[in-house]
Amino acid sequence: MRRVFLIIAILLLPIVPIVLVVTGALHPKPKTVTPVHLTVWGTVDADKAFKTVLAKYAKNHSYVTVEYIQVRPEDYFQQLVTAWAQGTGPDLYFVPNSWVGQMTQYASPLPPDLSIPVIVRTKGLFGISQNISTPKNLAPALATLQNRFVDVVMNDVNVDGRVWGLPLSMDTIVLYYNKDLLNAAKIFQPAKTWQELVGQVGGNHLTVTDEKNNLVHSGVALGTANNVPYASDILTLLMMQNGATMTTPDHHVNFDSPPGLDAVNFYTSFALSSKATYSWSESQPNAIDAFLQGKVAYFFGTLQDRATISAGSLNWAVTPMLHLSASGDNDVSSGGQATIDPARYQVAMVSKASQLTGKSVYAWNLLNFLSQDQNVVSYLQDTGHLAATRAILNQQKDDLTLGVYANQLLTARSWYHGKNGAQIDDYFSAMITSVINGKSSPDDALHLVAKQVESTL
Repeated sequence: MRRVFLIIAILLLPIVPIVLVVTGALHPKPKTVTPVHLTVWGTVDADKAFKTVLAKYAKNHSYVTVEYIQVRPEDYFQQLVTAWAQGTGPDLYFVPNSWVGQMTQYASPLPPDLSIPVIVRTKGLFGISQNISTPKNLAPALATLQNRFVDVVMNDVNVDGRVWGLPLSMDTIVLYYNKDLLNAAKIFQPAKTWQELVGQVGGNHLTVTDEKNNLVHSGVALGTANNVPYASDILTLLMMQNGATMTTPDHHVNFDSPPGLDAVNFYTSFALSSKATYSWSESQPNAIDAFLQGKVAYFFGTLQDRATISAGSLNWAVTPMLHLSASGDNDVSSGGQATIDPARYQVAMVSKASQLTGKSVYAWNLLNFLSQDQNVVSYLQDTGHLAATRAILNQQKDDLTLGVYANQLLTARSWYHGKNGAQIDDYFSAMITSVINGKSSPDDALHLVAKQVESTL
């Protein structure tokens, strides 16, 4: 009997190591990594927008759980501050590009090192093996980011020599027009310059009034603040196109100047019944609603507005933003003519609160990953947004739908909105309203808003 057991043991001897390997008994105990939970807030995108790109990130960072929450835009700043005070705020959050200066006090700048653990799983003969390492991952240099993104991005996110955030997409303001109304007025081509717009709107071409000077049809939704989306963006664009310097490099207001005043007079003239350009009033509905109802020929809107307009039954088209002349605008920075277009977009920033919890490097690692061309492309495809990077915009500029928007982003400009960027729109809106209601002269109103903005810089 002993001999039988010996023979069996000899026969099983070669099999035992194989069994031990297959069952994992001989495998070293795998390394573990501490789970990390990142919360992301935004007001524009739904959570499905990030599904594909986050799945790609999770392949090597399965220990990082990313929770995206779409927050209502109303009182967004207060929601952020309150949540951080309660310890429930986001690690990563999207804000308008005009808010960057304001949000630096609540943010953590790009660190020099973005190294975090990476998990690589490989399938072999005896199952799946897991390797955990922390490869060196240095943050992109400023020059690298300048080459990756369009100019306006780096002008916005680079504050005091530090990078405070990165965008995943862009938007801009263009001119939508009602083809039927232009056809009826025998206008063969949409306006390309501001003076062409004046000519088309006036003379009872596109703007039609009754015997009491009440608006019957409006040529363009412009001149007011309460019912014109992006009113302050359009007004400040006019200022820059006319040669005004919004703020100086050392953060002082400089738009209360003749070019700035001319822009205020021009903008508000569209809402003054005594002017030949009269085309709009505060009693009109919201501009996009009036456009969808066929009551206004021209509407200034963004790519984001396109879905709403497309859902209607309007016969419409889109044309680029207007300029002073066919050769461009008065570019104060170069002293010559150049095309100046508007920029509106969201910047993702990493919260200072995440730095206190040790999660800021993980949040920045994620943001850097999301913003790279090979990764952000899926997000752009899922959302239909414009790219913020030169390489992808170079492809979008030839797209039949996106081209008119994409072609404006290389020439887009913005300006430093100071430490209270969320309030700046309100200052300019109040100025516009006071002028068209006759409560202030354009000059006095402009000087007042200049003082208000100066106090935030």
